[in-house]
Amino acid sequence: MKPFVVPGLLALLLTVTLPVPLQAGLFGESEAEKEAKVAKHVADLLREPNRLIAQAQTAAEAGDTEEAIRLFRQAQTRLEEIEEAEDTGSSAFASLRLKKFHCISSLDALALKRAEVQDNRQAVTDTSDLEARLAEERKALADKAAEAEKVAALARPPSLADQLRDAQQRVMAAEADVARERETLAALQTEFDQKVAAFTEAAKAHAAADADAFLATQAAFKAKVAAAKNGTRAAADEALAKEAEAKAAREAAKAVLDEMRTEREQAGARKQVSAEKLRKAEGALKDARQAVEVIEQAIAREKAEAEAAAKAEQERLEAEALARKQAQAAEIARMRAAQAKQKAEADAQAKAAAEADAQARAHAVAMCTEFWDNKLVDRLEERLNEALGQWPDEPDLLVLLARLRLLQGRGDDALELVEAVPSTGAAGRKARMVAAGVYLSKNLPMEAMKVLEALMREDPRDPDACFNMAVTMMRLPAIDPKRDLAAKYYARSVQLGGKRSLAMEQRLEME
Repeated sequence: MKPFVVPGLLALLLTVTLPVPLQAGLFGESEAEKEAKVAKHVADLLREPNRLIAQAQTAAEAGDTEEAIRLFRQAQTRLEEIEEAEDTGSSAFASLRLKKFHCISSLDALALKRAEVQDNRQAVTDTSDLEARLAEERKALADKAAEAEKVAALARPPSLADQLRDAQQRVMAAEADVARERETLAALQTEFDQKVAAFTEAAKAHAAADADAFLATQAAFKAKVAAAKNGTRAAADEALAKEAEAKAAREAAKAVLDEMRTEREQAGARKQVSAEKLRKAEGALKDARQAVEVIEQAIAREKAEAEAAAKAEQERLEAEALARKQAQAAEIARMRAAQAKQKAEADAQAKAAAEADAQARAHAVAMCTEFWDNKLVDRLEERLNEALGQWPDEPDLLVLLARLRLLQGRGDDALELVEAVPSTGAAGRKARMVAAGVYLSKNLPMEAMKVLEALMREDPRDPDACFNMAVTMMRLPAIDPKRDLAAKYYARSVQLGGKRSLAMEQRLEME
């Protein structure tokens, strides 16, 4: 649990009887006294700038932009004088830097507001320049028309319609070439298929003849062996004759196979030549069709341009009759359009900058929160000073700095910081929780109780508010002498999901 959204702070307040700053136990009493003197000195220096800033904020809320700008500038000047006269590099002057950046950001916002409402209208009474400009434009159009008539009298190149007709004829011729080449290729494909079938049959016949020759050779060999054993030559001679006949049949089949192979290869070559011709014919047809498409698009554009020119000319002639009466309105409209364009561009740039700033702001808040959760106090102080210099009005950063000031025993600084945080939303609740912690550290439990009661009315199921109310009741023996109320609030906080505290239960003598 994080009482007052400051981990371990209430446990410290319960165990320490005297309001000694946290640093006193670490650095010694002399350092604490020194920091207290510096803090008082800073508070005295900022008293006048704080008064001017408060007056400027009041003027801004009342709608008096000029007065607010004047007061913010005075406050900024006074803060810059303090920076020149003092060594403001330490963390004790973080609030001064915060005030200065607050003035700068407020001045930027007020200047933008003043620019938005400023009337930049310009009266146009003398139209002689406009009339002269219109006369020059009419003369230029008349000269252009005369030049166009001269060009029309000269010989012209083929029109787009002529080019389209020629291109369409080329498409028809290309289509005829493609059809012819497809018929030729189909015939050659049939011839090739036939040659392949004939080659396949010849291959089968050659294979059979080759097998027969092999068998005949085997039989002749066996017959010769048998003749050598029994001394008879008749069977051997017959086998040799069959072997010679089979070999002759194989050679004849091989000759037919070679012939069919040659015919197949020739048919394949003719088919490849025809396929290449068809490919080229189809490419030529594609090019011819693309040429037709390009010319048709050019004709469509020419027609659209002619229609647009005719319409523009008609509008110009109609506008010319009203030019004198509408000159002033047109000039004002042009100026306003330019202003609107500038404003739109500025708004777009501002939006992009705002989005980038929001991402950087969220990253800074997340980093500072991580430092706080990991108790990296020194790094947190440095990062908070840097981040608040860039975003002096960021509620989450102000709350973290207020928590740090409370942890450091600088309650007044913490209160000043939480007062700058709007009371609504999650950041507002955290800020009020810190304020309650400050009041309790100043031994003002009644003030802390008022703050906590308001928080509990807004969200009765907040375990932190219940826990902090239990701690506050322990500091009010007159209201809760037996600590019954403190025990009830503590039990309620645990019931709502808050973590148990052994130190609290021991103080309340709870089992």
